[in-house]
Amino acid sequence: MTTGQKIKILRKKHGLTQTELGERLGVQKNAVSKWECGRVVDIPAGKIRAMAEMFDVPTSYLVDEDAVYVSPNDGRVQVSEEDIKFALFGGDGEITDEMYQEVQLFASFIKAREAAKKKE
Repeated sequence: MTTGQKIKILRKKHGLTQTELGERLGVQKNAVSKWECGRVVDIPAGKIRAMAEMFDVPTSYLVDEDAVYVSPNDGRVQVSEEDIKFALFGGDGEITDEMYQEVQLFASFIKAREAAKKKE
């Protein structure tokens, strides 16, 4: 996942608009938009550090496309609905609630099947 995609997901997870994030970082909304869309890849290190602190993630998570954030609280990867939708559907914005509910039902089926296998 790119730095811009991570910023967008974290911004939304924290209930911020691009304007609000920009205000907190001392940049214009269009700068945040350019970061999220990947039009600007050389985000100032100070802004990366500020976002990492704001979103409570390591700076390495934001800059390393292969990095996965592991919560210090429970050791499990923190995954939002946006993360799941992006992983399943490529983040193209064409994801309907119905599509997502079908995936949730399938996951429930798999989980129940595995639990039944363990009882055998």
